[in-house]
Amino acid sequence: MQKRFFYIKEHPFVFLSTTGQGGKGATGEATLACGRLNQELEKLGSSVEDVVRITVFTRDQECRPAVSEVRKKVFPRSTRPASSSIIVHDFSPQDTLIEIDATAFLSKGKKCEKRGIEFDPPRPYLKALVVENLLFVSGAGGGGENIEVQTRTASDLIGETLTELGSSWAKVLLLSCYVKKLEWFDTVHKIIQGKLGNEPVHVDLVMADEYARPEMLIEIEATAYK
Repeated sequence: MQKRFFYIKEHPFVFLSTTGQGGKGATGEATLACGRLNQELEKLGSSVEDVVRITVFTRDQECRPAVSEVRKKVFPRSTRPASSSIIVHDFSPQDTLIEIDATAFLSKGKKCEKRGIEFDPPRPYLKALVVENLLFVSGAGGGGENIEVQTRTASDLIGETLTELGSSWAKVLLLSCYVKKLEWFDTVHKIIQGKLGNEPVHVDLVMADEYARPEMLIEIEATAYK
């Protein structure tokens, strides 16, 4: 399991990445991957309740319903993290169906202020999660006829959520952009930099094959502060 420790605004976090390799089918792999995450978090004095963001990678659309059902059991409504769901066809090992990346607050048993922000009307996943003075915004998908339009529509949705929660692009700490084609990276980066201005923000550009909606070309998730 990949494991990385870091701080955001003086708060300790851990990033964990694991697969469901060894499980039977999408349900078995999702259950196994979530179990591995929980075991690792317990070793660190935390639990799945401390997960603030989860990004689920599946091999194809057919895996998504099974993963959603497992996620509902592992993360009840009161403990749901911000989330994104991405489809990647080329996994390693090749027989793997599920990979889960999770970011968790290292609470070590201490309670922190945590509040889920719902969509209107509510959806199975959160619009954003507020943890202390930090904001974790779920992935926003683009809409429109090309990557430039979709990047603008997705980033506009992110901006609206930031404003709603008392933040702004000037307070963004990290952006992850899941993009369908490598040749679009420069276009995406240019548009995102236009939103960020001169702020020194880490922007991850990650290849993806599909998304929740077949017409999507990009999905963007953000971490910011208030």
